[in-house]
Amino acid sequence: MASRLTNQATDPDLPPATGRHRSMLFSRHRTTPRTARNFVVAALTEWGETSRLDDIRLCASELVTNAVLHGAPVGRLVLVRVESLDEQLRIEVPDSGENTPTQRVPEESSVDGRGLLIVSTTADSWGVEGRTDPGRCVWAGFHRAKSGAASLPPRTTGPQGDTA
Repeated sequence: MASRLTNQATDPDLPPATGRHRSMLFSRHRTTPRTARNFVVAALTEWGETSRLDDIRLCASELVTNAVLHGAPVGRLVLVRVESLDEQLRIEVPDSGENTPTQRVPEESSVDGRGLLIVSTTADSWGVEGRTDPGRCVWAGFHRAKSGAASLPPRTTGPQGDTA
């Protein structure tokens, strides 16, 4: 369950935002990825950033799932930050994991291990940044040119459609 919604970063290692942003802390549970996805979708929808909503939703889910499974110890919270910057949308999920996550190619019969592969093929960019305290911040970015809000059709005052 979500514990706190804020318009300020709650992690001192996250860079300051230059555009719109939302951060929320979530309890570490099996349902956390779904709840975090819904949070990201709600923020982007409110901002009118819906052209690549499915891609962003998928990547947010994968990043949060990895934090829950590999980065956030039991009893710790998972921070999710979504930003709308001048040139891109960005999802950040810092955690206290010690190892740097790496993309791998799982065997065909594997039931896991595809999260960062999905992120790398869906997002325009992604990466892992170190933090001053233990942990890392895994992020996915979506270029503004591809992910900006859909423009509205031109407004006309004449008849619409075929007039012949």
